[in-house]
Amino acid sequence: MVHPDGNLMYVNIPKNASSWTKPNLLDFNWKDSNYYDCQLNAHALVVLRDPVDRWVSGIAEYFALYHTNFNTWTSNIFDLVFERVCFDDHTELQVKFIHGLDTSKCTFLMCDANYRSRFSSIIQEYHGNNNYNKYAYQHVSEQDPVRKEFKKIFKDAISEPKYLSQIKNYFEADYHLINSVKFYEPRQLNR
Repeated sequence: MVHPDGNLMYVNIPKNASSWTKPNLLDFNWKDSNYYDCQLNAHALVVLRDPVDRWVSGIAEYFALYHTNFNTWTSNIFDLVFERVCFDDHTELQVKFIHGLDTSKCTFLMCDANYRSRFSSIIQEYHGNNNYNKYAYQHVSEQDPVRKEFKKIFKDAISEPKYLSQIKNYFEADYHLINSVKFYEPRQLNR
């Protein structure tokens, strides 16, 4: 999405509070865009999330969308899932969504318990006071019984060191990115 003046863009990465973020940007007339197609050279807001946490949420989303009634969990099925890791954009590497961006022209926000406050602070810089820090998240797994169940299944599965290791290895590039960038922290969060 791009800010009305064209100098700022938001890069959508699924499972990184994107269903919550996009409608809030629409409140200020941000427009859907694609920095690849439109060759945008604006400063980018990029939300990153812990890769394992994101994957668990993403794989639950994938199964809820495409295999709702699946309930045959064997070690062979888990082996298959953890060998493949990526099934759709919800489980894709985060670095692929920012491919080609100059990370020195990005403001990175961590998708964690303080994301709403950080987002609210960024929006305040551009658009003034707001209450986004109080808005409830959307499409939260715990609010949907099917997603919640799939999330529990995969959270339990990654307690197996072999599977957790496979996930962490697959997302090595995401961990490198997360460890190499500086994350935005508004002053009120640093008190």
